Amino acid sequence: MMRFVLIGLWVCIVTLVSSYSVADWSSSKVKKTEEVVYLEGLEFRKLRLINVPIVADNEVKGYVVAQFVYTADARTLREISIPPEPLIVDRAFRLIYDDTDRQFDGVNKKDLNKLTENIKKSVNEMFGAEIVTEVLIEEFNYIGKQEIVD
Repeated sequence: MMRFVLIGLWVCIVTLVSSYSVADWSSSKVKKTEEVVYLEGLEFRKLRLINVPIVADNEVKGYVVAQFVYTADARTLREISIPPEPLIVDRAFRLIYDDTDRQFDGVNKKDLNKLTENIKKSVNEMFGAEIVTEVLIEEFNYIGKQEIVD
């Protein structure tokens, strides 16, 4: 009888030790392979829509609705303390609002490359480094005053 008790106790101890060993071994392998690896490269970030009023002769003629996307180095975006989004939106708003080459029977053909290049250049000058790689246009529409539904 004592012999069966000792054999049962021995089987329980061997089972517990082997289970613990397997669990410890498999968890150590998972820890080594789960290291966080950041893929470096360009990151695209979409900005919110902006509505820019077009004012001439002391009256609102319509609105330009624009949305931009910018690209920047992923590592640089993680390291900078100020995100570039507010600066890009501000600069885009100012450039569209201050455009003096407008015609108000609609919107004249814009030099979009010049607009995006000026936004990129201005934002990078504010940072003092090449943070923004490219500014792209997601949406750019003109809505005349007569088209706005009250």
